[in-house]
Amino acid sequence: MENGMKLSRRLFGWGLAVAAAMPVLGPSPASAEDVIKVERSPVGQFEALYIGERLGLFKERGIALDIKIGTSPDGALANVMSGERNVAVTGAVPLTAAVANGLPVVAVLNVQDQQSVATFGLVVPKDSPIKTIEDLKGKKIGMPGIASPQGSALLKTLEAHGMTRNDVELVNLPFPGVLQAVEAGSVDAGLPIGLFYDVAVEKGLRVFKEVFDNSTFGFPAVLYAASKEWADANKDALKRFNEAMALAYDYANKHQDEIREIDIKMTQMPPEYLKTRVIAPFVAGFNTAKWDEENAYLAKFGFISRAPQASEYLWSDAPKQ
Repeated sequence: MENGMKLSRRLFGWGLAVAAAMPVLGPSPASAEDVIKVERSPVGQFEALYIGERLGLFKERGIALDIKIGTSPDGALANVMSGERNVAVTGAVPLTAAVANGLPVVAVLNVQDQQSVATFGLVVPKDSPIKTIEDLKGKKIGMPGIASPQGSALLKTLEAHGMTRNDVELVNLPFPGVLQAVEAGSVDAGLPIGLFYDVAVEKGLRVFKEVFDNSTFGFPAVLYAASKEWADANKDALKRFNEAMALAYDYANKHQDEIREIDIKMTQMPPEYLKTRVIAPFVAGFNTAKWDEENAYLAKFGFISRAPQASEYLWSDAPKQ
């Protein structure tokens, strides 16, 4: 519990700082034949980039990386469309929504799929009068992104209990703000993700695990995207990038201690959390059947305007499962 209290004290300070610019580490790209400008996330899932650099996997393939830290999944898509970045980390839902609205962006490489180990969940204070899913009717639920896999899982759960989106009030909050709002009572329940979910469990908040269990497992949680124009014009270089990343993924999955070391060095998350957090395996290929399954739910619940075909959201040479 003492560690939990220390973690809690550092939590919101970290949450305010994750989007701040941090030094770009790694070798200069000046000596390589093909430079790929990559935008990574500030909080994780990027470690294979640096592992690949250290192992010389990119250099062996005539690639150098110019790595910049991004701020948000939507911002990543804007940056690849503007040409500021060639490849950027984003989420499947923002990308699908963009494609559904006609934006020519494509997924080029997977990072991680939604796994069966809980990384988010619906939580309420331990003394909350909410005892069942039905008790959520008329309540406020805080979420770090309503149009998301978490939002889809929540609405599937409500639907299973005879309710709809109109039976609850969904409140969009920043990542660190969800747990804070639940504890302050400004929302009745919340769906914290990652670190914030772990802290909620450690603090003893009650979890309705059914919501997480209604996730679409195998759906890509994090991925690399590019503009379709750039991906098609730089097919050879991008295929070499993907080849190097796949090898880096394989190494990273076998050496999680190195992932933790990179996290501690290159993020502002609490080290005590990083040393024990669950690390989902890196996966290069896309499961398009699961992606299409989730897209059907997202369209059904109004999170995206339509469910695009895989040929629209996936680069023609992207690896598949």
